[in-house]
Amino acid sequence: MTCAYSEMYLEDAMRTLGEAVDFALCDQGLNPAELTAILSNALEIKQFERGMPRVICGMSGDELAREIIARAGLKPAECREIYPFDRSPQYWAGWVLAYTQWASCLGFSDLFEVAPFDWVIGSYHPLHEALEDKFAGIIIEKWNKAQADKKGLKAARKAAGLTQKQLATQSGVKLRAIQLYEQNQLDLRRASVSSTLALANTLNCAIEDLVWQPVDLEYNSKPCSSENIKNESIAV
Repeated sequence: MTCAYSEMYLEDAMRTLGEAVDFALCDQGLNPAELTAILSNALEIKQFERGMPRVICGMSGDELAREIIARAGLKPAECREIYPFDRSPQYWAGWVLAYTQWASCLGFSDLFEVAPFDWVIGSYHPLHEALEDKFAGIIIEKWNKAQADKKGLKAARKAAGLTQKQLATQSGVKLRAIQLYEQNQLDLRRASVSSTLALANTLNCAIEDLVWQPVDLEYNSKPCSSENIKNESIAV
């Protein structure tokens, strides 16, 4: 799996989003639900997902947060003259979400579906001393499970009220192939166009709804990553 952008920008991106989230929650006074809603629709966050240098490393977290807050129609608080030495759970929430987005290539709005800020902040004490991959793995597992209930061949078939045998009969696709697709033992993305189109037409859905596959976290954090957090007093 290809990560969202070059690893050379990753630590700066994590620091920037950590500072931005801390500023928005602690200085601006937004609550976690408000911040989740604002970031889900923010232009700057879409740019962050693509690794645009201006937003991931070209400004401080305070500056990024103020730009997003102003675009949302609110009056932003003043930037801090001195950044706190001890990092907060709010900072950690931004830090680890930036890593998870980078490693998974999911959008932040996708992540917020299963991990809004109040939940992430609540995960600080059990997880803040672990490698970022542990948190990312939990989030990706939650996202995969949620998507499996509404995307993919099995979900579309159930929504259409068909059994596997009925789908095979109506679409012309072999029953055993349908069973293997639903069990993820065969990749529907590699099926013939005629088979995929026949399934989509029978289920009255788009091909994209059928070929969803779970996200795999293939990248492993380097041990020094968490050590860097400790050195910067991220963990309190």
